[in-house]
Amino acid sequence: MNETEQVTLVRVRGRLRDIALPSRCPACGAAAGVPLRVERVFVREHRRQGVITHTTRGVTTYHVASISVPFCTACAARHMAERAATESPPSPLRTTVAMYGVVALVALAAALVFAAFIWNEIAGGWRPTLTFAAAIASGCAVFAGWFVVQAVNAWRASTTPPPTSITAAFDFGDRQMRRFEPEWREYRLRNAGYARAFTQANAARLWDDEGPLALRAARFRRIAGSLRIAAAAALIVVFVLLVLQAGAP
Repeated sequence: MNETEQVTLVRVRGRLRDIALPSRCPACGAAAGVPLRVERVFVREHRRQGVITHTTRGVTTYHVASISVPFCTACAARHMAERAATESPPSPLRTTVAMYGVVALVALAAALVFAAFIWNEIAGGWRPTLTFAAAIASGCAVFAGWFVVQAVNAWRASTTPPPTSITAAFDFGDRQMRRFEPEWREYRLRNAGYARAFTQANAARLWDDEGPLALRAARFRRIAGSLRIAAAAALIVVFVLLVLQAGAP
């Protein structure tokens, strides 16, 4: 494997727009000056096991991350040629977009129904029935808004073309961060010379699982876990004391 084909993994903390990019082409290592938009689609599973049935439930969300990366003129031309010659097949995510859209419309319709009910009945004065209707309308509106966002994200993911052989030279993963950790990503760089320049440019942001920030976050997680246990124990003690006090003559 030569230098151009070698893949180097570099972990850097910070958002994509905060990353320092060398003025070299990620594909061939030459001087770069033509910005190309590099996009990646990430699927995030939000699953939780049920308490009674132990059935895993949840939703799948889609997220598109992009960054403008400079490439050399020759590689940029190859990228455009590949993009023009490639016809993207229909995305299976269109069904997901439709499903999320339908759920959003149903929730929005329910919110409007309750809002209309409040509008028609408020002339008689505010009463507990209207408070309940307002709570339901607000919940449906929030539910509809969340699914609208997910439908838009799924639509963006469905229209994002796959990387070409050029933009694949600069690859990156989804954001990573455990509790109390800053956001970081893993970058997969095909050109070894570019990888060295990229590492040097982001030397102050390199992420290490054994570094001070990671160790401090791990310490905070342990402290938070201990505090949760102490809080749960305190609640149990308070509950027992209240029960004993209520049962005392």
